[in-house]
Amino acid sequence: MRGYRPSLTFSILASLACLLVLTWVLFSLFALTTAERDLFAQKADHARMLLATFVNQLPEQLPSFPEGMLPLDASAAIYAGKLAEEQSFERLTLLDGKGKVIYTVGRDGSDQFQPFMAAAERSDAGVILAGAVSLARTAPVLRDGQSVGRAGLVLSLAGEQLRLQRSRQLFMAYFALDFILLLGFGSAILSRIVVRPVNRLLTATERITGGVYGHQVAVAGPLELARLAESFNGMSSVLLQKQDEVGSYVKTLEQVNRNLEQAREEAVRSEKMASVGLLAAGTAHEIGTPLASVMGYAELLSAEVADNQVQTEYLQRIQQGCSRIDRIVRGLLDYARPKSPAFELVALGPLVIATVELLQHQGLFKQCRVEVRCPGQVPLVNLDPHQLQQVLINLLINSHDAMPDKGQLLVEVCADDPQKMHLPVRIRVQDTGSGIAEKDLGRIFDPFFTTKDPGRGTGLGLAISTRIIEGFGGRITVESSLGKGSCFTVHLPATDKAGLS
Repeated sequence: MRGYRPSLTFSILASLACLLVLTWVLFSLFALTTAERDLFAQKADHARMLLATFVNQLPEQLPSFPEGMLPLDASAAIYAGKLAEEQSFERLTLLDGKGKVIYTVGRDGSDQFQPFMAAAERSDAGVILAGAVSLARTAPVLRDGQSVGRAGLVLSLAGEQLRLQRSRQLFMAYFALDFILLLGFGSAILSRIVVRPVNRLLTATERITGGVYGHQVAVAGPLELARLAESFNGMSSVLLQKQDEVGSYVKTLEQVNRNLEQAREEAVRSEKMASVGLLAAGTAHEIGTPLASVMGYAELLSAEVADNQVQTEYLQRIQQGCSRIDRIVRGLLDYARPKSPAFELVALGPLVIATVELLQHQGLFKQCRVEVRCPGQVPLVNLDPHQLQQVLINLLINSHDAMPDKGQLLVEVCADDPQKMHLPVRIRVQDTGSGIAEKDLGRIFDPFFTTKDPGRGTGLGLAISTRIIEGFGGRITVESSLGKGSCFTVHLPATDKAGLS
């Protein structure tokens, strides 16, 4: 039979009640309000004694304004002068029966009527002035039971405020220390009652999330946590049973999915190749012969109308259009039926330099600054140098077209470790042109896709280049962003039998 366990709500409320009671006791020990009242009362008694001493030393016949003032050599005036030397003294004023000042002494800047500004209902009561920075005390001057004047004294409460401030600081220190103790004590209680059991359940849940089904957990704590642990253990057992069932289905589905994906890719690739092959063969057969005739006749007419500038310009446009059609047909044929490569060991540095110089001699980079970086030692690669040069020409022309204005082109040959022949070699073609939009990066290697203006590109250059590099056992990658330029990287496998170029 399961023993009694307190509920989680009861446990938390009991712990909070203990903490609140302990905090209330600490606040009661530091009764700042009572301490402040006692200090001010002591100050008021001190002011009463000082004022009474002053009144007792007044002459029997009190002067009145304006006939006379309290003489400075009177004992009361001498006493007031000594009293003014105290640090807490602010102002002492003596009024005659008509409320006129007949004697006053005090700090600079204080009002001579300051002791009477906030007089209490009882003349012998002390009054705390605004801001609790000063205390005022008044007393009547009596002769034969009749009031013939009134004296008032103001003392500063700065010393008392300083003592109160120190008490507050000490209180805060005790409070901080007690809070730390309470926090530790409360944390220990809550950790034992709530946190540890919950952490055990959390750890077990993370194991279930990680795929470790069937894990059981034992929790010692309140009733609710114990019941939660029992439900968790039951769920874990059921999940373990279901895992085996789902695992077999998943493996079957994964295999089917892989087969379908592979079949789909092969079908798409075959369909593209078949379509391009049929298009290329038909285009070459149907367009090639008449196109050659058009280009031949256009060349003959150019010689006959050499003196007619308008007709010559028309013929040149015809020849340019025919040349573009011829390039498209040849590109289709190269993509559909690529030539078999003639592999040989190639030093990439001289090949890259020769390709860049070839395009420079044709005036391609007049508006660009070209930099070629080729390290002294790069592993040789086994490939067809003419096809690789075709790839480099395509990449360099694309970079040039992306920089219609002045720009910078970097062509770099690099290897991770020249001394290790099996590591791949890279050729980077980086420009500062307009860049490629992110949405187009996944399509630029597809046939007939181009970001150039109509009439400037066929969309076959990168597709053909990709097939060539893949035929070498390598790959082409691209990094680009709009307005910052593009970087095409040709990854080529180095041969273990090659030396260093």
